[in-house]
Amino acid sequence: PRMSMPTSVSPSRPRTVLVTGAARRLGRCIALALAGAGWQVAVHYRGSEQDAIETVAACASLAGASAHFGADFEDEAAVRALLPRVVAHFGSVDAVVNSAALFEHDDAASFGFAALERHLRSNTAAPVLLAQALHAHLQERAAAGEPDVQGAVVNLLDQKLWNQNPDFLSYTLSKAALEAAGTMLALALAP
Repeated sequence: PRMSMPTSVSPSRPRTVLVTGAARRLGRCIALALAGAGWQVAVHYRGSEQDAIETVAACASLAGASAHFGADFEDEAAVRALLPRVVAHFGSVDAVVNSAALFEHDDAASFGFAALERHLRSNTAAPVLLAQALHAHLQERAAAGEPDVQGAVVNLLDQKLWNQNPDFLSYTLSKAALEAAGTMLALALAP
């Protein structure tokens, strides 16, 4: 997938973006900015349904179309079902912004397999699966004859990768893996 996102939207068909973790904080800000640029926004949330509903209303007032989609990123089946659910609602998806992140404290003394696995599922594996799903969706659209099919995946990282300290060890490792995945996905999936 391309690593940049166009800001203009075709008047013939509005572009649709899935923003993960869009119910609150940075994900919400990203969703609102994209809605303000004319994108239809699929608002993903894990447990903050009421916040997601409020984000959808704010996005809809800017772009005219938005909807919320719950999914637990520790559940592979839920992640694999998410993009098809968004496609079923909006008809197509053009971009994914991976903003959702599990952020639980651990350090060298408390580190364990379970914490690392939870972070890798949510913060690395889910974004990879969503990129995979978007790529398959774009290929289907191209095969159906849609001209100039393009998509974009944006993975949010963290300054902890370049300003390391010994806390949030599992979280930081999962973001380092996501950084590597971004390069590998671009090589594997970009046109």
